[in-house]
Amino acid sequence: MSKYEPYNSQRQKPVKREIHPIWRGIGFALGIIIPVISYIGALIIIDENSKRGWFSIPSDLISRYVEPYLYVKIILTVMLMFIFYAIFLFITALITSLLAPPRYSVYDVPPQAFRGKKKSR
Repeated sequence: MSKYEPYNSQRQKPVKREIHPIWRGIGFALGIIIPVISYIGALIIIDENSKRGWFSIPSDLISRYVEPYLYVKIILTVMLMFIFYAIFLFITALITSLLAPPRYSVYDVPPQAFRGKKKSR
């Protein structure tokens, strides 16, 4: 109860900001799509590397017992996942900075730096 508000026996619940359900769906879809796209990208990179010879694959990464390029596919998939995640993070930050409301409204006062005297004892 403040000085200028009347007493109310019923307390108001604080407003809980929830994320819009569509963003949950988009996050879930990206959580599924990014690894799939990364794996397909790793397969394409390995195929093009065998044709053009962009980089040499170390013999330690070539398996003799399971699929030969399994370790290379895993490493490339994880690297591409990080790259795609960073790209989507940058796009999200850009959209948020463009469409988000301003940090301070008309009623807010930005914090001021302390400009007082330095007192010595």
